[in-house]
Amino acid sequence: MNEKSPSILILGGGVAGMAAAHSLKNQDLSVHLVEEQDHLGGNAALCACMATDTCKNCGACLSREMARQTANQNNLTLHLKTKINALKKTGQGAEALLTSGRTIIADKMIMATGFSPFDPATLPSLNWDTCKNVITTVQLNSRLKDGGLYTLLENNPNPRIAFIQCVGSRNRKLEKDYCSQVCCKISLRHAQKLIHKIPDTQITLFYMDLQIIGKEIRRTLNSLDQQINLVQGVPSEILEDPDTHKLTMVTEDRATQSRIASQFDLVVLSVGMESTPDISKTAALLGAVPNNWGFFNTREATLADDLYIAGCVAGPKDILSSKQEGQIAGSKALEDVGLAKKPDMNVAILGKGFQADIVARAVAAEGYPVYTFDAGPDAKNSDAKIMAVEGTVGNFSIYYTHQGKKETLICGAIIAAPEPCSTQNAGRDKFKTAMDLNAFSGTNPKDIPEKSLILLDYFGPEFKTSARLALRAALAAREAKKEVSIVMNKMLVHSALGQRLYDQARKSGIQFLRFNSPKDIKIKAKKQGFHLTLKEATLPDFNLTLECDCLVLPESIRSCEGFETIANFLRVPLDREGFLQPANVLYRLTQSPRRGIFFAGTCHDEVDEDDLGTEIRDVLSKLTLLNLPREKAGVKVNEKKCAKCLTCYRICPHTAIILNDKMRPQIMDDACFSCHLCVSNCPAYAIESDEFTNDRIGDQIGNQIAGQVEDRVVIFACERSAALAADKIKLPEKTQIVTLPCACRISCDMILKSMIKGASKVIISGCHDGNCRSMEGSATARLEVDAIAKMPGIKPANIAWEPVAANETHKFQRIISKA
Repeated sequence: MNEKSPSILILGGGVAGMAAAHSLKNQDLSVHLVEEQDHLGGNAALCACMATDTCKNCGACLSREMARQTANQNNLTLHLKTKINALKKTGQGAEALLTSGRTIIADKMIMATGFSPFDPATLPSLNWDTCKNVITTVQLNSRLKDGGLYTLLENNPNPRIAFIQCVGSRNRKLEKDYCSQVCCKISLRHAQKLIHKIPDTQITLFYMDLQIIGKEIRRTLNSLDQQINLVQGVPSEILEDPDTHKLTMVTEDRATQSRIASQFDLVVLSVGMESTPDISKTAALLGAVPNNWGFFNTREATLADDLYIAGCVAGPKDILSSKQEGQIAGSKALEDVGLAKKPDMNVAILGKGFQADIVARAVAAEGYPVYTFDAGPDAKNSDAKIMAVEGTVGNFSIYYTHQGKKETLICGAIIAAPEPCSTQNAGRDKFKTAMDLNAFSGTNPKDIPEKSLILLDYFGPEFKTSARLALRAALAAREAKKEVSIVMNKMLVHSALGQRLYDQARKSGIQFLRFNSPKDIKIKAKKQGFHLTLKEATLPDFNLTLECDCLVLPESIRSCEGFETIANFLRVPLDREGFLQPANVLYRLTQSPRRGIFFAGTCHDEVDEDDLGTEIRDVLSKLTLLNLPREKAGVKVNEKKCAKCLTCYRICPHTAIILNDKMRPQIMDDACFSCHLCVSNCPAYAIESDEFTNDRIGDQIGNQIAGQVEDRVVIFACERSAALAADKIKLPEKTQIVTLPCACRISCDMILKSMIKGASKVIISGCHDGNCRSMEGSATARLEVDAIAKMPGIKPANIAWEPVAANETHKFQRIISKA
């Protein structure tokens, strides 16, 4: 770095700000990160881990590791407990005066100042500020994180808990007519966590429309379907018994159509996101103007030159999306100061279809030579058939046949973007004369029948693209003076203007009717049109009769058999619903456990056109980073010891080990994540580590245990999870932590050596299943522990596996106290 190196100023040390900073590391520029709090992490740092028996993909743990990385970033200066006091535009950039008195000359600025949780005191009927057992989801997070849940519930073994959704969101009276995007997922995960901790918990969730959108969230809802009580409609008032502090809410009993009083021990208000109190002042300093919500997610908002927006300051979103936006903003700033260097490489796109074409055109527009392969369900009819994919980032080899000839493509990166399978529900069985939603939307509204009915959620929870298409098509029909009804289980109101579009549809005269289950609908085709009998959710004792000239059905989207073929080619796992890309938050939203392999489109997540554009920008930003130098893996194969058994080649979760010209395994530094799974599993001890050797770890244990008191406890902790959780804990004298690159580095001889040297108990602590960077590292470690516990002479109580996330400090403290 020299005096003429560019400078980037980042406002906000939450997930988005830290992600922006991380995308600028190892570059010839200086980064200044300004955060008004005394710590990094933002709102995400206040969130509890939602893992039960497995990771639930909330992403809260990411902020802890990101904070460590940010604090250690060489080209970054951290300004905590600091704000911008004044800003003056210069010829190229700006001069910022900080409250610390320091002046920063910045070429580009990134605004990532986050959000504020809605203050429920604004709604006095909910009595949040007067009833001690009425709390917000933010407060529940705090209790779960610091271990105060049982105190809050007074150790009640079967508490009755209610969640009220959309508190401070989707509220026109409060001028917050937008969906906060994340609240439904948060409450569902909270419900899972509460039931996991207190199995006899009775939970009722009151909602407007459950926003079941995103990867594997349908599985979450299905798993809870028989465990919690879902009630459509939110109570407007909470009353408290002054003596018992029991909470009462008056709700409607749909079965009897009467008003009933329901009692709860705890009510959790699922509060939405709103802009920070000083957003107008901060934006004015930067030359920006937010919209009337205080966000930057509509056309009314404006930005100044040399300013980029990332995270929840732009609009409500989850942790993973905030991280993604931060990375994109940092990459854009890097490009605009002229430091982004695109690698000279080919890029392969797997998949042919609308989304793959968009991806291919966007990547080609950036100057990369692009090659597309049809790897979808109909690939067997394609001219080019993939036979195998080998190699690592920067040097992938795709072997394929084209017109009967065997060909090879060398490429630096691969983007999988095949189309998912879709089934048209219209035109078959009893719906033979029904109309497909896509066809209905594409028809001139003047030419559609006079009376149409769009049926959503009948064949399963609707994807957001179908819900949005239904609203727009219905509005177009109403503008043409046609009569339209939408029958649904829920309405998805995603994106900034989703709620306003829904409100517009209702005001236009579109009739919305609800059902609880597809069993509540009887459909019969007539000579012209359809006859429906509906047990409407709000009127359960009445069967509504509906007649329509045109019944409109959306297509059903599902995973394809071809996805498994692609996953096998790429050597990456599918998710639990059969789509590409596992749900592991360490690689989402677009990455994979293999560097240089990415995903885009509906093949891996629930995305619409806007999401796809964001994913493309995300992937492009990551392509420019592929040519940056990486640290050495710290592991190598000793060829003199290698027996060529190929164990390492088979088990590497990142496919970072190739076979060289001598058919010996070779570790590729650019592709290796240094998990050390190969080190601990090599039967010939031929894979050697620079730092984490058995002898060095053994000596470390011996130096601290030898000659000390009995009942010593040794904890082998993953550096990304348990070790971070223990970072600020004062350890008891008898306890020693040994940090490992991943829990999978543990081995039988390492554990036994600890016991031989005097450890009375050995604990291995790593990530929750589903959250390990090396995918199955935690599962591997757990199996190792189970095997050793069964050995002759080993007492099972003397060895334990304990999953701990990076933000579970209280849990780690509890483990230590019981050891």
